[in-house]
This record gives sequence, structure tokens and C-alpha cells, in this order.
Amino acid sequence: MVQVGVIVSDTLGRAWREGQTDQAIGAAGIYVFEDLRGSVDAEGRPLVVTMPCVADELASATDLVKGKTSRKPVAIVRGRGDLVGSLDLPGARSIVRALENDMFHTESAEAYAEGFDAGLKASQSDADA
Repeated sequence: MVQVGVIVSDTLGRAWREGQTDQAIGAAGIYVFEDLRGSVDAEGRPLVVTMPCVADELASATDLVKGKTSRKPVAIVRGRGDLVGSLDLPGARSIVRALENDMFHTESAEAYAEGFDAGLKASQSDADA
């Protein structure tokens, strides 16, 4: 029996970078991360936080082959059979950061709260006048 992994991708913009790249928005039968934590790099240094999102990397690489305007919706990737697994593997939903780890949530929440408080104070001042 042959096992294949499938990645569905779409073009997305990125914070702090110009341009767009394809990223995984769906995945089945493939490890979306390659967890290298606990191993060492080529120089023997320990890898502590290295966990590439290979689903996004593959999505970007295949977009180079498919192109945006060539009408080629599919690309086949060979040579990474180690990433293929069962359909029970976590899909692309596991790539999205949990709210408590979202690097933008805190800033926007603080900005919203500050603006809300300022508006509330202004409306109270108007009511008192």
C-alpha cells in the first residue's frame, strides 16, 4: 500500500514582510512540523527550539513549480517520505498559534482597551459638563 500526504495551500501575506508566499491551510497524512528539538546541528550545537513548519515550507516550494498564473494547481513532491504518516496526524489547524502564544493578540488587546478607556472617559466628561 502506498501512503501519500496532501497539503492544500493558499497565498498569504506576512507581518513585517512585503510580498506573499503559499502556506498550508489544510493537511492530511503528513507531519506538518519537523520537530528537531533535542537533536544537534551540523556543528554539534543543541537545537532547543527548532521546529520547522514543513507543511508551509513545502507549500511555498511547490508554488515555485506551479506558479501563480500557469494554471497548474498540483505539484508532486518526492524525497520526503519521512514526513508521510497516517491520516490521524494533526492537520494544518495545529499550525495556528494558540491565543496565549499569539504575538499580535496582546498588543491589539492593549490598544483596544486603551482606546475604549479613553472613549469612556471622554463620554463621562461630556456627561458631567
